[in-house]
Amino acid sequence: MLWNICANNLLWSQGQIILLFIIAVAILSYLIYRPFYYLTVLFFLFSVWFFRNPERHCPELEYDKTAIVCPADGKIVDIQFGDVGHGFDQKISISLSLFDVHVNWIPVSGTVCRSMHTPGAFTIAYVPKSSELNERHDLFIKTSDGKRVMVRQIAGTIARRICWWVHEHETVKAGDAFGMIRFGSRVELFLPKDVTLSVGCGQLVYGGETIIGHWGAAW
Repeated sequence: MLWNICANNLLWSQGQIILLFIIAVAILSYLIYRPFYYLTVLFFLFSVWFFRNPERHCPELEYDKTAIVCPADGKIVDIQFGDVGHGFDQKISISLSLFDVHVNWIPVSGTVCRSMHTPGAFTIAYVPKSSELNERHDLFIKTSDGKRVMVRQIAGTIARRICWWVHEHETVKAGDAFGMIRFGSRVELFLPKDVTLSVGCGQLVYGGETIIGHWGAAW
């Protein structure tokens, strides 16, 4: 299990500044104040655990082309219907705690038609207003038959670093990892009205595994 946590760990690629900070503090504290050194070691172990990058598999995606997979681990804290912005009619908000996996996954296969980063504040990501006030990154994906979805990564009070690894015009596959948010955050999935949801408020979901809904008349 330890090997699985470390082998594909994102600390080595997405947390290099944190890793260098830990090394520097560890060396200084070992020479100057040994008790602080042990705290640094604990923080290093926590960082390795936080930056874990588990492999996720959703069998339903292999045989059901209408399935839409969850983009993040966490708890669904809000579901909105109507005009939720950017031409979409449904919005599912997922709150990630400090203890959730912070990797984000592609919900549908298709092409990235737009990738947009917006600077902003760093209010508590749990509250709805963070969707429009906080720093965020929007990823628009168009399926092969012209349908669109949008995934929004939102920074929080502690999470001030949004990472994404895909770019405009790139072909993406449902269930693949595309980015992460460091240290507590919020992820939102914007959908058109012809999606039937299969989740509800208060539900715990898992990115790359839980099915959010299916293409088909919703309301």
